[in-house]
Formats: sequence, C-alpha cells, structure tokens
Amino acid sequence: MILDKISNQHLYTSIHKKIPIVFNFIKKNDLATIDLGKHLIEGENVFVVVMEYTTKPLPECKSETHKKYIDIQYMIKGEENIGLKTLHNESPTTAYNEEGDFMFYSLEKLPMLPLKENHFCILFPDDIHQTMIQIDSPKTLRKAVFKILK
Repeated sequence: MILDKISNQHLYTSIHKKIPIVFNFIKKNDLATIDLGKHLIEGENVFVVVMEYTTKPLPECKSETHKKYIDIQYMIKGEENIGLKTLHNESPTTAYNEEGDFMFYSLEKLPMLPLKENHFCILFPDDIHQTMIQIDSPKTLRKAVFKILK
C-alpha cells in the first residue's frame, strides 16, 4: 500500500507497467467534471470508476480485498479516512465475488490514514482496505477508483 500526494506520482511509475497510464489519465482529464460511473481506459485491463458519496461512521464501513485488480484511489474533492492492513491469514466473511472482484472482512481497529484532496493510494490485492470512513462528520466527496489488472 502506498499513500502520497499526486505531485509525487513519478516515484511510483515503475511499480507496474500500467500505472503510468493511470497518472496520465489524471493529468489529461478534468476529473472534477467527468461523468460519474465507469470509464474504460484500456478495456477491462485499466479502467476508472468515478464516484460521489457521503462518508459514514466507521461501524458502517466494510473492509475488503481484491484478487484480480490493483486499486489506485485518487481523491478529487473532499477527504476520508481509510483503514489499511496487509492480509495475513484473515478469513473473509463473504465468498469471493468474481464479477465484482472483492471479498469482505469483519475487522476492527484497522490503522487509519486520511486520503485527502489531490492525494492517491495504491492498494494491492493483499491490502485489506476499508474506505468511506468519515473524518469528524459525514461529508460528500468525489473520488476516482482506477483498476489495473495485475
């Protein structure tokens, strides 16, 4: 897992051959006005889901992992806390959903990091992450979740 500001994106382009495609998309598109929903960049190999939602209290937020995709979550407007932990033999509470590429977990007290405007996090398949967590109170945000087939 990586959390950093977008101005440091150049430090991470060698991690995976498709990561530069994501950062290039962020640079060339106005994510504040792009339509909500799924946008294919390289078919199902690289795509983005642009979303808006209101953050929630911690107990209402689910933790998850993926098997097929690396997430790059980029905060366009607003902020949220993200619970993070490396997967170590934790058992999911749901079966793997192949179509959605996720499994949910019931974990408490994950370490929290704030994802702030113009910051991103890279989440690998062995990173348990819990998103949508409010900072102080519920607030609306706009976020782009990029998916890279690993």
